[in-house]
Parts: sequence; C-alpha cells; structure tokens
Amino acid sequence: MEIKKVIVNGKTYEFVNDSRNTRSGFAHDTTLFVDGVQKISNTCHYLNRTWECYKYQSVMCGAMSQLKDNRRKYLENKFKEEKGYSRLTDKRRFELEDVFTADNVLNEYEEVLKNLRNY
Repeated sequence: MEIKKVIVNGKTYEFVNDSRNTRSGFAHDTTLFVDGVQKISNTCHYLNRTWECYKYQSVMCGAMSQLKDNRRKYLENKFKEEKGYSRLTDKRRFELEDVFTADNVLNEYEEVLKNLRNY
C-alpha cells in the first residue's frame, strides 16, 4: 500500500493506493480522501506493464477526473434548475461554461490533476 498526499488551498487530498493480481494481469486501486473524508474510489485493470510516469498515476488521475465530472454534472443540474431550463442550447452552454470557470471547487480539482500529471 502506498499513500500520496497533495495539498491545494489548505485541503489535503490523500490517495490510498494498492495493487492486486487478477486472472489476466493486475489492477491498481485507489481511494481518495479529502481532509479525511472518503470521496471516491477508482480501479484500473492492466494486462501487462503500465506506461505511467510513476506507479498509480493513471488510477489517481482517473479518480480526480471522476470527481471533476461529478462536480460538473452537479453544477449543470443546478444551473438548469435555477434557470428553469430543460435542455441546453449553444447559448446556454456558454453561460454554463462561465459557471464552471467561476467554481472554486472545480479549479481546485484541476490543480490536483495538474499536480498528479507533473509529479
């Protein structure tokens, strides 16, 4: 088991990583804790060696991407509900992109992703 910590804006993002053998290869598992609270888990299955820059990079980036996607879906649903929209037109998508850009949580997640990619 390996633990990787990333600190952004005073929040501690802690990835608890492990690997295991499977019938056809191996798998990497990670569980993400933000300030001690479990947020998400992710698994990557491999048939042979990985092409990561460092061990567990893919699984940790995948967990952050899932967390980021979940946040974007939440913001989109909230945006549509507040505006009374049932679907998004091109103009409304531009408005939504401004919401995404202004969201501090999404910006924080992007910082963690950059940190993981450039480790």
